[in-house]
Amino acid sequence: MSYHIELFHSLLSDFLQGESALLTTENDVLMVRGSNPVSYGTLVTAANTASKYLKLAEGDIALLNDPYSGGTTLDEITFIMAVSEDLIWVNRRTLNKNIKFAKSVEEEGLRIPPTPLRQKGQLNEMILGAMSAHPACPANFTEWIKVQCADMIASAQKLHDTIEGTGISVTGELIEDYLHLSKKLAVQKISERASGETRVDVVLDSGELLRLNLEIQDGRVAMDFGGTSAAKTLHLTESAAYGTCFKAISDFYGFDRYANTGSFSILQVTKPAGCWLMAKYPASTLKGMTCGVAALKTAVDLALSYIHTKNEKSLSSTTPLLVQLNHESTQTFLSIGGGQGATSEVEGRSAHIETLSVETLERQFPVRIHRIDRRNSIGGKGKFNGGRGMICKIEALEDLQAAWLTDMTLHRPRLPKNCSHGDPSEVTIEHAGTTKSLPVLGQQKILKGEIVSFCSGSGGGYGRPETKVIVE
Repeated sequence: MSYHIELFHSLLSDFLQGESALLTTENDVLMVRGSNPVSYGTLVTAANTASKYLKLAEGDIALLNDPYSGGTTLDEITFIMAVSEDLIWVNRRTLNKNIKFAKSVEEEGLRIPPTPLRQKGQLNEMILGAMSAHPACPANFTEWIKVQCADMIASAQKLHDTIEGTGISVTGELIEDYLHLSKKLAVQKISERASGETRVDVVLDSGELLRLNLEIQDGRVAMDFGGTSAAKTLHLTESAAYGTCFKAISDFYGFDRYANTGSFSILQVTKPAGCWLMAKYPASTLKGMTCGVAALKTAVDLALSYIHTKNEKSLSSTTPLLVQLNHESTQTFLSIGGGQGATSEVEGRSAHIETLSVETLERQFPVRIHRIDRRNSIGGKGKFNGGRGMICKIEALEDLQAAWLTDMTLHRPRLPKNCSHGDPSEVTIEHAGTTKSLPVLGQQKILKGEIVSFCSGSGGGYGRPETKVIVE
C-alpha cells in the first residue's frame, strides 16, 4: 500500500465518526463506518436519493428520516452535506429513541423525505417551522437540528483544513487506486478461507421464514434469499438488508475497515420480489430494522459457521432488549444488551446495560430497581460458555406505560455440532404473588405494585462441558 493511499485511508477513518459515509458526486463510495449493520446500505441510498431530487452545492445540507429514502427508523435523522464540489458526506444521528408499534410508517411519527435544510449558507427556517408544527414532532426538534448543523459545518471545515495540511491531492486516480486495493484486499481475505455453499432457514416468531442460500467461491460471496416468505409483521428495506449482509461478511473476513465501492463489489445479494427483505411503502419498518436485522445477521453468521467449520462460533444475542417507559410527560429508554457467543478458544463476552444510572432512573420515574445484574443462564453451556445476558427488575410505584422489543427468533435454527443455544430474551410480570410471561415484543400498562423483569438473551456455548472427576 503506497504512502498516499495509507494517508487517504487514515484521513477517511479519522473524519467519519458514528454512522457516516463519504461518497463522490459520481456515486463512488469511499468509506462507510458505523456499528449499525444497516448503515452499510442505507447511508449510500440516502446520498443517492438526496442527490437525485436535490441539487446540493458546496456547504448545502439536506436531511431525511424516511426509511424508503435511505433512512432507518423515524427517530434517527440522516444528514446529507456537500462538503465540496466533489464529495458528499452522510451522517446519521439519533434524536429521541422511540418505540411505537404501527401498521404504517406514517403512523409512527414525523416522516421526512429528502428535504433541503441549508442552502447558500442559510438554514431554511420556513421548512423547519413546518416540520416543527407537525403533531408528532419532538418538542426540541428545531434546536437539536440547528446544533447538529453547526457541528457538521465545523467538522467539514476541519476536513478541508486536514486535507490542506497534509498536502494530499484527492484525485480521480487516487480514488480509483484506493477502491481497487480495497476490492483486492476483500478478495484476498475471502480466498484465504474455505469455499463452499450451504442453506440456512430461520423461522421468526411472527411467522416469517428467512431462507439463505450462501455460496463462497473465488473470493466472492453470493447470497440468494429465494424461498424467503412475504411479510407478516416484519418489513426490512432492500438497502438495510444489503448493509446487514455486507457488515456480517466483512466483519467475519476482516475487511470491515475498507467498506466502499471496491469491497461492495464482491457481494451479490438476490431477493425474491414480495419477500419481507424488500419492504414497500407505507409498511412500518421499526420491527424490521431491529428484530429483522437480528434474524438476518443470525442466518449469515450461521451459514458462515457451516462453511468454515474451523472457525465455528456460537450465536450471539444480536438484538438488545429495547425498553421504553412512559409516565405522564416523562419518557426513558433502556437498551439492555445480550451476551456474545463463545468460540473454540474463548468464552463469550457478557452483556451490560448502556448508560443506565439507577439513581437517575429512580429520581425521574416512580420506580424502584430491585435488581440489575447478569442473569443466571441455563443455556449457553459448553467447554467455553456463552456470555450472560442482563436482568433488570423494576417495580412500578405508580401506573406506567411500557413498550419493549427484542429478538424474535425463539424458534431456534439448527446449529453446528459443537455449538449450543443460549437463553432467549424473556419479559415477565409479577402481580399478587403470581408471575406471568409476556411476549418478547409488546406494550402494556404496568400497574402500581407490579414488578416487571426484562432479561436479555445470553450467547451460545461451544464444545461439551468438561466433566470433573472427583476422587474420594
